[in-house]
Amino acid sequence: MDSGASHSFIASHFASCLDVFPDCMPYVLDVSTPTGGSMCTDSVHKDCEISMAGATVYADLIVFPIHDFDVILGIDWLSAYRACMDCYNKTVDFCLLYGTTVQFKGNKGFSTPIISFIRASRYLEKGCEGFLVHVVDKRKEKGKSLEEVSVVNEFQMCFLQTWYPCHRGGTWSS
Repeated sequence: MDSGASHSFIASHFASCLDVFPDCMPYVLDVSTPTGGSMCTDSVHKDCEISMAGATVYADLIVFPIHDFDVILGIDWLSAYRACMDCYNKTVDFCLLYGTTVQFKGNKGFSTPIISFIRASRYLEKGCEGFLVHVVDKRKEKGKSLEEVSVVNEFQMCFLQTWYPCHRGGTWSS
């Protein structure tokens, strides 16, 4: 969601995964990019169904050669659904057509939805990009340090001599 974007967009590489062809707009849209350039487009996918926070919403998505995002929901979509953004809490409240308010809550970190192997295979067959990721969790549970164990504190000299070799006259001893 981008309140600074006047329209909603879909990346051309992501749009190619859809089973429908885009419509031709009656005009050419000249889109300014953040780098100061501009690009033209005249293709739109009308009434794309989007599932968000357990609700189904619809958006007209203009096909655009963006690479960092699959879909950008701009101010056209945000205003149509009377969206209220709370950036601090990472929430967006939006109203469905029949009056129900739904809240979308982003998480604090980066996340990517997990899809099934079959669905991923279909996307790859249609020419979408795929990435294989191997994740290793290197976080460790914080345990007690030696200083926090009462027996170690009480008999420090024993533990220091047992666990930490002392240097005496060029030789190591315990």
